[in-house]
Amino acid sequence: MIKNGKYTDNKELMLIPDAVHTDLYDKVDIIPFDKIEKFFMDNLK
Repeated sequence: MIKNGKYTDNKELMLIPDAVHTDLYDKVDIIPFDKIEKFFMDNLK
């Protein structure tokens, strides 16, 4: 594991109230697409 690599600080924990991991595959009404898009736009340059 790289401790001080280029991609080690670009993480964000997203807690989705009342959701479990598998809900994020099917329940598109609870998926935070806006936060995911912002994260990708900020970190994939």
